[in-house]
Amino acid sequence: MDGVKYEPADIVVYLPDAGPVLKEKALIAYEEATGKIVAYGAGAERLIGSSPEVTVVSPLRRGVIADYRAAQALISHLLYAAWGKKTLLKPSVVVCVPGGITEVEKKALEDAMYQSRAKDVTFSDIPVKQFVEEMPEKFPERYRRRRIVFGITKEEPERYIAEELQEILRFAEENKISAERVAELLG
Repeated sequence: MDGVKYEPADIVVYLPDAGPVLKEKALIAYEEATGKIVAYGAGAERLIGSSPEVTVVSPLRRGVIADYRAAQALISHLLYAAWGKKTLLKPSVVVCVPGGITEVEKKALEDAMYQSRAKDVTFSDIPVKQFVEEMPEKFPERYRRRRIVFGITKEEPERYIAEELQEILRFAEENKISAERVAELLG
């Protein structure tokens, strides 16, 4: 995607009573001068390259927070869109994240969820698609009481691998490292 530093994660928000209610790219568009957010998700994607005054960022990379303030704004927007204006009721949230997430990354995501009106947060490394299909019958009680399942996914992992390889090859070329040496190091 031209204009965005890296490919955004995909976010799926699922309500056990209603099924999947949102599916968005993890993108935010904001005005450079004021910092005001002008669009989220697909709306932000449409603004890529549209104006030099509008910047589009992807606050989540590989399922973890890359830009905390933007991620917290995006999470707030998505939870509000899914949960509505139930001011007295804060939702309990299960967050399905890609495997390999560290405790520090979980803590940052958990803090962003709490700042976005979540009552409590539980993490699952079960893929969101499997979680949604089997929810709630086959999972422990702590998952069945959740009101929102917030899945951070990568729909096209090959695309992300290709992106990372391009970055490696660009670095190698700039530093005069041969392609054979790169292959040997990756080997």
